[in-house]
Amino acid sequence: MKKISTVFCALFFIASGSAFAKTLPNEAAAKELTGRIMTKVAAGDFTAAFGLIKPYSLISPEEIDAIIAQAKDSRGKLEPRNGKAVGYEYIDSKNAGASLLRLRYIEKDERHAQLWEFYFYNTKEGWILDSFTWSDVYKPLFD
Repeated sequence: MKKISTVFCALFFIASGSAFAKTLPNEAAAKELTGRIMTKVAAGDFTAAFGLIKPYSLISPEEIDAIIAQAKDSRGKLEPRNGKAVGYEYIDSKNAGASLLRLRYIEKDERHAQLWEFYFYNTKEGWILDSFTWSDVYKPLFD
């Protein structure tokens, strides 16, 4: 069987129409949001998970809708190998100065884990979800 690409979602940066992204007041709110997103991911509800992303993201709603379709397609192909999602685990957070925040989680499937990374940028109005990735390669957690 041909190996399915390990990166399901590339980093997404500023998209058209994104100037109206809502902001979060602090890092704790960013962690709370990503926890809610991961709860939906672990339940297999990508529409709801990405729906939580839309208001706080620089990614246009149209692009997020395309990501939802891609995520559902990828899951259909990977589920026979990985099994169904059974939960998630918070891994860590890291700041790069006062302006950037990375939050990492693993999505726990029956037979495999997938790494999720959320990147927030601290604007003068508050924190926005600048980009996110997910991958079935979790080796970076050990580097």
